[in-house]
Amino acid sequence: MNKTKELIYEMLTECTGKHMCDSGMSDNRHWQRNQKKTIEDFENEPEENIYKEGEYIYRDLSVFHYLSELQLNDICDRFNRIQSQSDNWDSDFNSDEFVYGVSSEAQEVLEHHNEVIINRSWNTYNGESDLTQTLQGANLSINNEEYILIQIHNGADVRGGYTDAKLFKLNDDYLIHSYLFEYEEQEELEQRLKEQVV
Repeated sequence: MNKTKELIYEMLTECTGKHMCDSGMSDNRHWQRNQKKTIEDFENEPEENIYKEGEYIYRDLSVFHYLSELQLNDICDRFNRIQSQSDNWDSDFNSDEFVYGVSSEAQEVLEHHNEVIINRSWNTYNGESDLTQTLQGANLSINNEEYILIQIHNGADVRGGYTDAKLFKLNDDYLIHSYLFEYEEQEELEQRLKEQVV
């Protein structure tokens, strides 16, 4: 098992807490469901599931598989290690973009040793997405190379319940995954569903 997949599994099973106003009831938050799975369970689940309900075709894209091609290097390892040991979450990147889930300790080390530019922040909930869980993050340039900060939504209500941010290196094409795309249009799904039936 590679380090990226191990880190993604840790994130998918990270407890992001409970709150009486959260709609997860006693055990229906993502982290609670995910903790019942092994890393092999995630490995063996289909990358995507395309199915029809009524007039609409739906696609569930596995977050585990979607993130599996991200890379880790020394910069990522150091940042992520500090993140896991931190308790001060008041980071303040000098940027117009919001960056969530980053400790002030990890930010300080990252910016002290590197040239960091935050290009954009995002949340998949705010657009079209087939992912099985919401992602939130930011795209960064570090020493003129492309990186991505990612939080996984592990709660029930999308307004809260995100993991701590982890840093990954994007591949040479600046993509999260080489062939799994976050969203596909209905026409594409209809064609692919027909191909599955044949």
